Amino acid sequence: MNFSVEKFFLENREKMFALLRDLVTIQSGSMNKEGVDRVGRVIERSLADLPLLCRRIRQDDLGDHLLFSTLAAKHGANRAGKNILLCGHMDTVFPQDTDFTSYLEDEDRAYGPGVIDMKGGLVVIIFALKALHAQGLLADLPIMVLFNSDEEIGSPSSTPLLQELATDACCGLVTECGGLQGEVVTGRRGKRGYHLEVHGRAGHAAFAGKNKASAIIEIARKILAMEALNDPETGLVVNVGTVQGGIGPNTVAEHAVAEIDTRYCSETSGRELGRLLESITTKNSINGISASLQVTHDRPLMEAGVANKKLFSLFAKQAEKIGIPLCEEFRAGVSDANTLAGEGVPVLDGLGPIGEYDHSEREYMLKSSLVQRSRLLASTLPEIADAFCNRET
Repeated sequence: MNFSVEKFFLENREKMFALLRDLVTIQSGSMNKEGVDRVGRVIERSLADLPLLCRRIRQDDLGDHLLFSTLAAKHGANRAGKNILLCGHMDTVFPQDTDFTSYLEDEDRAYGPGVIDMKGGLVVIIFALKALHAQGLLADLPIMVLFNSDEEIGSPSSTPLLQELATDACCGLVTECGGLQGEVVTGRRGKRGYHLEVHGRAGHAAFAGKNKASAIIEIARKILAMEALNDPETGLVVNVGTVQGGIGPNTVAEHAVAEIDTRYCSETSGRELGRLLESITTKNSINGISASLQVTHDRPLMEAGVANKKLFSLFAKQAEKIGIPLCEEFRAGVSDANTLAGEGVPVLDGLGPIGEYDHSEREYMLKSSLVQRSRLLASTLPEIADAFCNRET
C-alpha cells in the first residue's frame, strides 16, 4: 500500500480545524452535562467510520465518559494482553454562563475556550486514529481511548475508571497541551488537598480578653505556619486558598475552616509535608481550641522514571524524522496522567497541540502544532505497540 502520512495530514488539515471549531464552540464546562455530552456525540460521529468499539459510561450529573477500543485491544490480540491507553478530557474550566464561547483564527493562531485544554488534544487523538486506519494499521493495534468528562474538577467519576483501565495498560498517553519549545511531559508534581477545621469557644466580643479562644485567630496562626513551609528550591507548594469563619464582628468565632492545596516533587517530600501540616494542626496556642486536618483529594506523583523516558525516546525519534522540536518537561500542574502513574503505568503527557494561557480568555493554539502533534502520535503508536505491548507480528 503506497501511503504517505504527510499527505494524509495535508489533505485533512481543513477537516481537523473544522472539527476543532465544532468542539470549541460547544460550551462544555465540567458541570454542564448537556454540553459535555454534545462534545461526546461529535466525537462519536467523527470516529463512526473506524473499526472501533464504543462504550458510553453514563453519569447522572456529569457528562458521560466514552471508551473506544480497537478489535485487537478488545480481544487481547497481543501476547502480553496489554493496551496503549490514550486519554483526553471533554470538559473545560469555563462555567455554563460564560460569555467566552467563540472560536477565532488568524494566520498563525486559533483562539477559544479549551482550544488547547484540551479540545485540540481531542482532535490530535481522533486524526491520529484516522491516519492509522488509512494505513490499514488501526485494527491490529491494541489501543483503548478514554474521553472523560470531569478532569477539570479532579476527575471524581472517571478516576476509578482510569484505575481500572490501568490494569490492562502497557502505557498511557495524554494529550494535554504541549509547551512552546516543543515540551512533552515526562513527570508531574504530586498534589494533595486538605481541609483544616478549627473549633474555639463562642462569646460576646465586649467581654473577650486577649486569651479568647477564637477559632479565627487560631486558624490565622496555623495558616501563617503552613504557608511558611513553601520552598521554591525543592518545588514544595502550600497554598491556603479559602478561609471561612465566625458569624459576626461582635462575636468570638467558634468555628473556622480553610481549604489547602499542596504540591510536591517526591514521595518523600509529600509524606514529610503531610507530617508537618499535621503537627501544625495539633499544636494549639490557647486553651479551649481544637483542630483537625483531613485529606480532601490526592493526585499521586508522576515520577520522570526510566519507563517514561523510554516512551519519550520513541516520540523523539519520530519527531526528528518529521522535523519538529521535542524536549522533556517536569510540569508543576497535575492531570489524569498522575492517576495512571500512581497505578504504576508508564505515561507521557503534554502530547497535544502547543499554545498558551489555558484557563483564561487569552487561550490560544499555534495552528501548525495541531497537525504536527497528530502526525507525531500516529507515527509513534506502532512503535510503542512493538516496544511496550509485545504485540503479535
